[in-house]
Amino acid sequence: MSQYSVSRNKHYHRGNNDIHDVVMVADEFGYIKEQANATSKGRLKVSPYETVFFNTFQYGIETDVWDTEVTGTASATWDSENSQVILSVGGTAGDKIVRQTRTTQRYIPGRTSTVSYAVLLGTPAEGIRKRIGMFDQSEDGFWFEDSGVWVDGVPNYNCTVSNGNTPISVPRSQWNGDKLDGTGPSGIVADPTKIQLISIEYEWYGAGAVKFGWVIDGNTHVVHTHHNGNHYILPWAKTPFLPIRLEMEALSTVAGGPFLLTQGSNSLISEGSVGKIGIGENVSAPFYGTRMAAALTNAGTSDNWYPILSIRLKAADLKGIVLPASFQVATVDNTNVFYKLCRNAVLTNGGANGWTALQDENSFVEYQTYTAPTAVPVASHGVSIASGFAIGGGGGANVVLDEQTVYQLGRTDMGATSDTLTIMCASSNTGKDAIASMTWIEQR
Repeated sequence: MSQYSVSRNKHYHRGNNDIHDVVMVADEFGYIKEQANATSKGRLKVSPYETVFFNTFQYGIETDVWDTEVTGTASATWDSENSQVILSVGGTAGDKIVRQTRTTQRYIPGRTSTVSYAVLLGTPAEGIRKRIGMFDQSEDGFWFEDSGVWVDGVPNYNCTVSNGNTPISVPRSQWNGDKLDGTGPSGIVADPTKIQLISIEYEWYGAGAVKFGWVIDGNTHVVHTHHNGNHYILPWAKTPFLPIRLEMEALSTVAGGPFLLTQGSNSLISEGSVGKIGIGENVSAPFYGTRMAAALTNAGTSDNWYPILSIRLKAADLKGIVLPASFQVATVDNTNVFYKLCRNAVLTNGGANGWTALQDENSFVEYQTYTAPTAVPVASHGVSIASGFAIGGGGGANVVLDEQTVYQLGRTDMGATSDTLTIMCASSNTGKDAIASMTWIEQR
């Protein structure tokens, strides 16, 4: 609180010495006083925000959104009663579980983003390390950590940023905010055996700040802020395009297991309106088309679908943000055609022309076309995310994908393998040649 005296002509009592206690938004230098209400540039947060990602686990473990990797006796189990995922490791050294989003998350330079987790860390156990944040296998990113190490009989929590080469971990004893151990301005003692809402705000540029906070009683209590500008030589992370990730590992053999980490709902928001800010890219199948050798049905028993055009992330650009926007399908002679857009269809090599980079060397994407492929059974179509038909004479179907739906190219194998998107076609006639094109946006 600060004291403020009203002017002589607006005083309430005689004596011209009225004193009022008022809350000051900024200090004498103009900087916002409450860290949680300010951007990393010290500007009061007054803009709306946009939710970029969220999940709830109301209906399952969400394998289409999250990758899970287990080592040893580790496991991930859906708790249908409470809409949570229970991560578990045994007490054997090397037991480990990782949960990571299949997509890297969008980031718009100049706008702070905040990732939030409902988690139950559980009672700390020496030798059991738990991490929650946005980072990858190479430890590029940031995370809040129960380190599994005890110092002077007290479990050590860390706030860490890392560019994959030089992790900077700040222990609780050195946090520059409210340590939530009862000694801070809130007087709150955070209880790891209770469900918590952990919120981490970040701005990249390579030099932006990263704020670690716990939301308790309706307030975000910033426990530590990594101030990176003017402090380090290298960026605090190599890229802001990172997956959301949780992991737990037994660093040594520990008695008393299994040990648990409970994952609840997640969200990622960005200050301001994000929109589809990025670079447009497009690719088309050859104009002579892909030969569909058989009719739609064969003796009335099987569908005959053929791949026309596929895209995926380049092996060197697996963190790239690729947002499909539209695609078009037709036959060369402008007759009826059925189409599907499939994620991770299992295709044979027959008729494939090999993966090719776009002419734009900056693109994250490579594509594949097909000359005379073999039919793909429905069981191998993967996940159909759009389908329909183009009527002959209509000039081909131009399908605009819903901006509010997530079609982003993801990854599997903990970010090591790109998803594929494949346009597939079928015709009620034999010997038709299908053509297709796809347009997408890349955020760089």
